[in-house]
Amino acid sequence: MILLTIAEQTQLTKAFFETIRLLIWSATISLTLGSVIGMILALYEQKVFKRYRLFIQTLSIIVSIIRSVPFVLLMVIIIPFSFNIFGTSIGFIPSLIALSMIGVATVSRLVEQSVIDLNPNIYDLAHAMGASKIQLLINFIFVEARASLILAYTSSLVSLLAYSSVVYIIGGGGLGYTAIQIGYYSPVGQTLMWMSTFIMVLIVQVIQLLGNIFANYLNKKKRGF
Repeated sequence: MILLTIAEQTQLTKAFFETIRLLIWSATISLTLGSVIGMILALYEQKVFKRYRLFIQTLSIIVSIIRSVPFVLLMVIIIPFSFNIFGTSIGFIPSLIALSMIGVATVSRLVEQSVIDLNPNIYDLAHAMGASKIQLLINFIFVEARASLILAYTSSLVSLLAYSSVVYIIGGGGLGYTAIQIGYYSPVGQTLMWMSTFIMVLIVQVIQLLGNIFANYLNKKKRGF
């Protein structure tokens, strides 16, 4: 920040809070909906959910399609939807919609994989103990998969941060805007570009570090030491 002018410091600070705001809102939506969808898909694969086959298969196809669309194109596709529903085609709302869509799809698949990778004997044990589906989810699956889920959520947050760096294309602002539009394309903006990049890297390292620490703690707690 020492090498930046007052105007550049102000711009960088504004971009930082824009990125954090987008990350918090999109992460809240993505982790909530993505976890629910991922659990449904995983439990269907494990034959726990035997009903609603068509609905669950359709849900899986939708998730796969969203993940298959390049994020830049997804943002463009979102523009008319955002305008028709919310009356705006640029700014925070369309950026949040695009980030949340790719975030939900990403979290869904990571949660699904975390649950599928569990020891299949856990379902037999839960059934033998007479556990309901809710008890199976809370007392067995969540307890066994929680460390893996934390790492999945950590990876999802890092991905959301990476995606947030390009939402400036539809007016989302953030550190991607200061790094590319102001930093890279400006003949005197290299310092701003490098500072924006440094802050993005720092945020990723903090998220990854906290995720690893929490996951390791849960692993040790599960093993009893």
